[in-house]
Amino acid sequence: MRLLNRIHSPKDLKKLSVPMLPTLAREIREFMVDSVSKTGGHLASSLGAVELTLALHYVFNSPYDKIIFDVGHQAYAHKMLTGRMDQFKTLRQYHGLSGFPKRGESEHDAFGTAHSSTSISAALGMAVADALNGEKDAWHIAVIGDGALTGGMAVEALNHAGTYKDGIKLLIIVNDNDCSISPSVGALNHHLAKLVSGHAFSSARNFSKRALKPLPKLWNLFKSMEQRTVNFVAPHSTLFSAFDLNYYGPVDGHDIANLITVLRNIKALDGPMVLHVVTKKGKGYTPAEENPTLYHGVGKFDPEKGIVEKKSDPKHPTYTEVFSRWVCDMAAVDERLYAITPAMREGSGLVEFEKRFPERYRDVAIAEQHAVTFAAGLATSGIKPVVAIYSSFAQRAYDQILHDVAIQNLPVMFAIDRGGLVGADGETHQGVFDIAYLRSIPNMTIMTPSDENECRKMLTTAFKMDTPAAVRYPRGKGPGVLQDEALETLEIGKARIIRESTKHDKRVAILAFGLMVSRMREVAEKLDATLVDMRFVKPLDREMLAQMAATHDLLCTVEDGVAAGGAGSGVLEALSEMGMDVPVLVLGIKDRFIPQGTIDELMRENELDTTSVLRRIEEALLVRSFVDLKPHNTMAVSAKARYFAEVTDRRELELVLDFARRENIEPFILGGGSNLLIASHLVNRLVIKMNMKGFEARTDEKIVKVGAGESWHETVRRVLDLGWGGPENLALIPGTVGGAVVQNIGAYGAEVAQFVRSVEVFDPQTSLVRTLTNEECDFGYRHSVFKTQAGSKWIVLAVELAFDSQWSANLSYKELALGFKDSQETTPQAIFEAVVAARSRKLPDPKVLPSAGSFFKNPVVTREVFQQLLEQFPSIVHYPLSGGREKLAAGWLIDQAGLKGVRHGFAGTYEKQALVLVNHDGAADGQALLDFASFVQDTVEEKFGVRLEPEPVVLK
Repeated sequence: MRLLNRIHSPKDLKKLSVPMLPTLAREIREFMVDSVSKTGGHLASSLGAVELTLALHYVFNSPYDKIIFDVGHQAYAHKMLTGRMDQFKTLRQYHGLSGFPKRGESEHDAFGTAHSSTSISAALGMAVADALNGEKDAWHIAVIGDGALTGGMAVEALNHAGTYKDGIKLLIIVNDNDCSISPSVGALNHHLAKLVSGHAFSSARNFSKRALKPLPKLWNLFKSMEQRTVNFVAPHSTLFSAFDLNYYGPVDGHDIANLITVLRNIKALDGPMVLHVVTKKGKGYTPAEENPTLYHGVGKFDPEKGIVEKKSDPKHPTYTEVFSRWVCDMAAVDERLYAITPAMREGSGLVEFEKRFPERYRDVAIAEQHAVTFAAGLATSGIKPVVAIYSSFAQRAYDQILHDVAIQNLPVMFAIDRGGLVGADGETHQGVFDIAYLRSIPNMTIMTPSDENECRKMLTTAFKMDTPAAVRYPRGKGPGVLQDEALETLEIGKARIIRESTKHDKRVAILAFGLMVSRMREVAEKLDATLVDMRFVKPLDREMLAQMAATHDLLCTVEDGVAAGGAGSGVLEALSEMGMDVPVLVLGIKDRFIPQGTIDELMRENELDTTSVLRRIEEALLVRSFVDLKPHNTMAVSAKARYFAEVTDRRELELVLDFARRENIEPFILGGGSNLLIASHLVNRLVIKMNMKGFEARTDEKIVKVGAGESWHETVRRVLDLGWGGPENLALIPGTVGGAVVQNIGAYGAEVAQFVRSVEVFDPQTSLVRTLTNEECDFGYRHSVFKTQAGSKWIVLAVELAFDSQWSANLSYKELALGFKDSQETTPQAIFEAVVAARSRKLPDPKVLPSAGSFFKNPVVTREVFQQLLEQFPSIVHYPLSGGREKLAAGWLIDQAGLKGVRHGFAGTYEKQALVLVNHDGAADGQALLDFASFVQDTVEEKFGVRLEPEPVVLK
């Protein structure tokens, strides 16, 4: 059994003997090469740190002792030893194992890293915190590469660490894997590391400190002699001695037995100290040893053959290659150009430039802040600096960009690579914040190229400006547009139209930035939308914005940076300043940190893929904000709906319901004529008006299928036009078929129900369509399955109505019986017209009084209560019900209470029909109407002992 298969935690590692560890190291490297070759990742650094990682976990006790890997490129062996080997097949993949240490991933990852030079600060902070908390025994270990030591933050931390003489346990391990500190490891150095880390030396040092510290002159002399002695044998310690840190090393980072001895010696000591370990990048895999730069960050490759370097395709270059070619071309014609990069020569595309123009190039190491201010200094003296920097690393120099460049309005050009989503490196490397943090800086011009030729033009434009400018381009290849040979410029702040919509309504303009222009072409084609390449984030093309706002129903901004404060926010600000009122949908990276994954996976997660953008735009065309509900409620109360949508089919319904779920807002289906009273000035809901049409007649069966949004009254008329009878008595019932008549079935429920054959409903919880039979609908007086808790969530899509083949006149309605007493013409059409006339006499004319509706239900009482009322009020209007109950006429009760035509302010009862509540002039708000209704209830109850129940749905 392989040793590696026995290791599931650092405790398992400690069960092995020291002589077994080289074998384990070999197995780890074999597994690492095999696994990373399938997923991609940072290989060379991790191969070089295997023995060091084994020794650390063998001597120290993680997670009690905290180990922090600076940057984290070398942490793969650490992940394998801490129980994550089985997850390596998901390394740097969507929802998989992170390529860097991550606190949320394992208790052994003491601190999340990925950007350089942070480990010493973090470890020192933890050490001081543990000391303050009384935890004296825990060690805090920062493993930092020699390259990361060039970062100013590391030097600042060393300077701070040197102020702590004792009381903390801080070990800084300098992993020297590039010979930038030490070119070789000699026998004397090896011996010295053992000597100075041993107990005898340490005891002598501590005794001298105690004895001589009260005598400052002698103590300083002793300290100077000690440092000179160590520096004579190990001159690399001079840097650390300058910070008053005890230095040990250098030691061979691949001699695991010696490493363990040294670490055990150090563990017995106290105070901040430095151990210098020399390792070889790519150790154990020959191709990586020979070319560690090539194997630093790798994609998938064949371990047997190694990485086969791909030749660049001049017809389809990456954006980095576009910059690489441009910077050489521009330098050839303008000797003022000076290129600067903070330790990203290869990644930023400056290898060829360094060869051709070595005197005009400087890699300043991992020193982003210095790079920017160095460029500012150059710019003050007539040089034209070009700072080539990754988007996520430019964040580290924000103050210098603002303070040293922008305030002084210096002509420094920033070539910002890896703008937008970068994929597998995860949260720490996604270049999604640059637009937002640069946009707020005065004097800054920001350009976002949509293709290779635009990128070349923008680079030229930025370089030739005499003010700060940034060209922000993505990782990878563009759409394949050929580049002009000439070094041409663009007009500052001018966008361009890619395609124009041919539609006359629901016109959409997509305002895309950078990479998103090519990604939005398919969306624009499918929607027949206008597509604009905005080019400039700052300054925006306001003339173009005004043109688009004036000629389109919706503007949609799309960017691959954060939406919060991004380019879309700039568009909103500009439109607001210009006083232009047009709906704007802002699409960009969501307000959260974006994990690793492929670009397409991350685009989908942020709803920036074609399907998601299509859906979001269709939603935005459907869903409007702060719509006045006055035309949509019975009492014509003026109130705003937070969101409002009219839907004409099931797909639109599903779109707006998805919107409600995403916004975590409750949907409300307008009843289509059922009484609705709004008691709030803002209805914080998505109010949905069902506008589904359709009238399909099957004449052989006398069945019609009617869309939920069809008017019931119009449906009755169309049935009669077919020559069928039956529904004529139900003329003038207000509302839509799927609203008041079926789903919110009221006073005419039993009469309507006799014609309902089936009801097609949509269940939002399951997204399924169900067809309910008449029996399943359970229709009754003011009752149906839709009034139950489960059924109230269903939404009616369509209703099938069936009519008897044999028709007979129904003249049970009192006024009909009188009207047709002497008439022989009792056709369905004649009865329909008579019903309309009779009800029109009682109900307020909607043209004259649109803000009125019946407000109270007819109360139901027991036979005993009714008999008592009958004795007092012999003329009481009532309707017998089954089960020994009586239904009382609410209108009669209100009338007899003396409330017909009464008015309080703008609220009152109708002068012809007391049951009807009126909002005079539509001027009363919902609360005033409720207060008046409460007055009516109290008055009726006082007179008759019966409490009226309000009929409307009340939205608060």
